[in-house]
Amino acid sequence: MGPSFPLLSAIWQYALLALLISFAYDRHKDSLRNQYYTLEFQRKGPRLMTKKECLVDKNLDLLRNKSCGNIEDVRTVGERGFVLFRNLVPINQTRKIRKVVENFRPNDRYRCGCNTAIEPVICRPSDRWFYDEIPDTMRILEATMRRIQSQTTANYRYSKLGKKFSIQSGEFSGINPWPYPFQYINEISEYMDSMKSQELRVLLTKYTGLPMHQGRHGWHQDGGPIHKFFLVVRKEDPEHANLKMMPWDAYRFCQPTESAEYRSNGGWQGESGYYYFDIEKITCMPHLEVGDVVFFREDVYHDTQDVIKDRMALIFNVVTA
Repeated sequence: MGPSFPLLSAIWQYALLALLISFAYDRHKDSLRNQYYTLEFQRKGPRLMTKKECLVDKNLDLLRNKSCGNIEDVRTVGERGFVLFRNLVPINQTRKIRKVVENFRPNDRYRCGCNTAIEPVICRPSDRWFYDEIPDTMRILEATMRRIQSQTTANYRYSKLGKKFSIQSGEFSGINPWPYPFQYINEISEYMDSMKSQELRVLLTKYTGLPMHQGRHGWHQDGGPIHKFFLVVRKEDPEHANLKMMPWDAYRFCQPTESAEYRSNGGWQGESGYYYFDIEKITCMPHLEVGDVVFFREDVYHDTQDVIKDRMALIFNVVTA
């Protein structure tokens, strides 16, 4: 028997209180850091830009539309870094996969997709599971990967896709919204994207069985060389919980003049602080539905649109050589 309603209510209250205290402390540190960067900007001059065209939103819109408008064209994946396949996996196969993850305990299912070091093992099926339990889906993805490699050979210098491949294991990754109106906290606080926040929310999820870990990570690269197939197996609303991706062809046009690291707040950080254009202005964000598959390279920056609606995906690791 699960905990009673009053107990669940109390757990939610204490869990949210712990998050708010941690959030307030982190915001205070951010405020001090931002004051320092503001002074640095005033001392060292204006923000750095490679091209003046990237200062104009209309030009960034044109860059984004040119790249994202071809998101389903396999021939362009070398320059952009990702490609979308609509309705690639039949509904009967996605339903079978969905039933597997829905049988997980809530304490485990709500943590699928978090940091590898703290994610339950059950969220990462073995190589054998993929070929024993969903062989039809694997055949579809293998045929799709051969198509990708055969049609992007001319762009090999950028594509990093190699000439051989193997699909090796993967993981379930979920978006688990909080009750209204708390699911909107992510939209107003960068703290919720931080690793500190994720570790706290995962711990609370583990011991309460509640979806404190919502499943959002903020902008990041997966690294590798391990590319990804992102298969949507459950999705409450096509308008929400989508995948945002940075197209490399648009980025190269406006790349920074010095080495920098992207930050979740929509800027890049170098020695002099935050500078450069907002990456969100060149982001591709297709509205995904069950059965849709996105292939993206290991170097593609990606993020979750929001955590307002429920979504479950199965991610396949693709190793190339």
